[in-house]
Amino acid sequence: MVKEQWDWEIRPGAEPIFKTIPELFRYKDLLNSLIKKELTASYQQSIIGVAWLFFQPLLTTIFYFIVFGRIVKVDTGGIPPLLFYMLGSILWSFFNDCLVGTMYTFMHQAHIFQKIYFPRLIVPLAIVINHSIRFSIQFLLFLFVYFGWSFIYGGLSISFSILLIPFLFLQLLMLAMGIGLFISVFISKYRDIEFVVQFLVRLFMFVSPVIYPASMVPKEYQTIYWLNPLTPIFEIIRSLFFIHQSFEVSRLMPSIIFTLVIFSYGLVVFQKREKIVMDVV
Repeated sequence: MVKEQWDWEIRPGAEPIFKTIPELFRYKDLLNSLIKKELTASYQQSIIGVAWLFFQPLLTTIFYFIVFGRIVKVDTGGIPPLLFYMLGSILWSFFNDCLVGTMYTFMHQAHIFQKIYFPRLIVPLAIVINHSIRFSIQFLLFLFVYFGWSFIYGGLSISFSILLIPFLFLQLLMLAMGIGLFISVFISKYRDIEFVVQFLVRLFMFVSPVIYPASMVPKEYQTIYWLNPLTPIFEIIRSLFFIHQSFEVSRLMPSIIFTLVIFSYGLVVFQKREKIVMDVV
């Protein structure tokens, strides 16, 4: 008896991630379309359009500089306050945007998921790639200001260790995406989680070295503070630009391990529950 060949075969359960990756490549055109849609839709019907990519970090930096630099007078550890707050705000915005955008995958795309099949992982991938493009543009703005400041005032220098930065950016993306994927499968069913997560994300900013350096934290809390996966990422990136600051690479290892675990677990949970979620959205 000859086994019939089918164009589509539906199996119970989720496919392993290594089998999903080739399928993602087959839908690369859809991924490109979603990325273009996200990029263009964000700044449509706005007066200054894509200029917001530059105004947002600049306005945020000025606000932080006035409030925390002049009024509160936070010690930035010898780093020029404008550069300190600009780098911190850009890094935090990237992490926050990737996390929040990913966690709304099912809630915001339910009308599409219910009509047509495609790998659901395409949507969060498009979201993080979109935010990565925005982040790259804003980071170029920071580099422009950084080298401009160095040319005018001097005293700033970088080394070949700066080549580590792309890997730290990748870790930041994976951490945000992993958390977002995990939350996305529950936020659609339990809407209260949305408000809890929004509150915790805002709180998380103030327990991370975004607007103050880790050196400001009292010694008795340093060990706990460095367990925050964002702490070594932010501090090491700053130290790579402001070389007079030293850092211990060993402090990054717990953050890397946590990132790999939460990213892998987020992918597994997302794949296992993506079909169930659509029944309750």
